[in-house]
Amino acid sequence: MTEPAVLVTRRASMAVLTLNRPAERNPLNAELSEALLAELRAVLADDTVRSVAIAANGPAYSAGGDLRQMKDLAQLPAEEAYAWPQAIVELHQLATRSPKPLVALVDGPAYAGGMGLAGMCDIVLATRRATFAVPEVRIGLFPMIIVAPLVRALPRKLLLDMMLTGRPIDVAEADKAGFLARVCDDTDALWAAADDYAGMFAGTSPQAVRLGRRAYALLADMPHQQALDAAQFLNLAFFLGSDLPEGAAAFLEKRRPAWVPESAPEHTPDPPRT
Repeated sequence: MTEPAVLVTRRASMAVLTLNRPAERNPLNAELSEALLAELRAVLADDTVRSVAIAANGPAYSAGGDLRQMKDLAQLPAEEAYAWPQAIVELHQLATRSPKPLVALVDGPAYAGGMGLAGMCDIVLATRRATFAVPEVRIGLFPMIIVAPLVRALPRKLLLDMMLTGRPIDVAEADKAGFLARVCDDTDALWAAADDYAGMFAGTSPQAVRLGRRAYALLADMPHQQALDAAQFLNLAFFLGSDLPEGAAAFLEKRRPAWVPESAPEHTPDPPRT
């Protein structure tokens, strides 16, 4: 029996999705991308999950797109070639609208779409074995889809350097650029860091994280004045919600908040544009 392309495990309230095609360096082909998309949707809908980590089995985090499939794209009708990366696009769209924090656990090379996978996460934890690259120009491609998450995660000049040359950066350069939240000495330290974050996320307000994460994505892409106007509007969701009274009362009474779990819609409505 073939092993699942993505394994799902739990570490307390953190769901861990593990890419499970190590012999092929976890390529983001149709099988793995569709499996990851389906499993991410499932854990995000689980009220007992407070955060999600994306890890990988084997020596590589992910080598990105499957070249064995990509070399034949030119022979497909335009409609089929256009649809080939659909699961990857939907995965990035879902990550943007995720109601829960996403954490990348990188313990090896994260190249091309694999770097984009890490970049779409809120927190990137990496061991000293990690390297990052977007080498698509070396095979006649440009990393189009992952421009969107990576331009929000790295300085533009560094990203252009990487995308136009294909050169990799090591964990030290990625950390200096602000791409990493924590550098871990080895695999054990990586999982210990994941547990630390799982514990921190478990103590936060589910409503504040769900609404705040979506609001952040919206505000970051707005002009300054428009962002201020939208932020005032978005504040109402917190001011009139159930978590703020409970959080304030718990702080004043020196106790832990009793958050009420909530099921969040996959798509949070956008505020009015001003």
